[in-house]
Amino acid sequence: MEQNKITTKQIWFGIFLVILLTAGYLIVDWRTSSSETETRQEIIKEAVKEVILKRPTCPDTSESFAGLPKVILASNLNSYGDKGLFVNKKVLVVKSIGSGSQVACGYLYVKAHAGNRPLQLKWEHPYIKSSQFGGHIITDNAILNREVEKKTEFLFNLSKINYRVENNSLEVRKADWVALLNVSDRVELEIALNTADKTGVLDEVSIAYQCWSPETGQPTTDCQLTVEN
Repeated sequence: MEQNKITTKQIWFGIFLVILLTAGYLIVDWRTSSSETETRQEIIKEAVKEVILKRPTCPDTSESFAGLPKVILASNLNSYGDKGLFVNKKVLVVKSIGSGSQVACGYLYVKAHAGNRPLQLKWEHPYIKSSQFGGHIITDNAILNREVEKKTEFLFNLSKINYRVENNSLEVRKADWVALLNVSDRVELEIALNTADKTGVLDEVSIAYQCWSPETGQPTTDCQLTVEN
């Protein structure tokens, strides 16, 4: 009888161990699944956040340019080229002021003429160099390229500036000047008009811009571009 009692205890103990091990496995599996679920949820949240907080872009239309704030870089600047050098080239610094906001997108606007005529686009164009990015601006991809009252107007998307480092170079480079404005709060610019005509004038060179908050993804008005001559 004593032997049967010991055997019964062993059986119940074995059953208890099986139940305990099964419960332990289920708990570990639940915790692992819960951890994996939380990880997946975090990945999804980051992916959603990345999509929601993607930097806004400005459409390639002149209508969008009209309602934005702008900073004038040059006005009524008599500029031309002589013996491979620019005469009256303007050098300035664009400063970015704001509390956490950045430039989301924008436009480069240029109006110019030479004498009593618009520019001859085969050999006359704006020259704008920003740090190591920029030079002889290619006007083929301009949003706006028109003649108005014997002057030429250009409008470019600030994120899609095409240029040549040297005027006779075949290499076309592209620059995102919006990104450049956000890298530093001070960006140096060189501005001139590529023409042999000594009456060449840059009537206006300006940047229109839209601000946004990288934290919320929403447009803001608390960033400002100013010029330091």
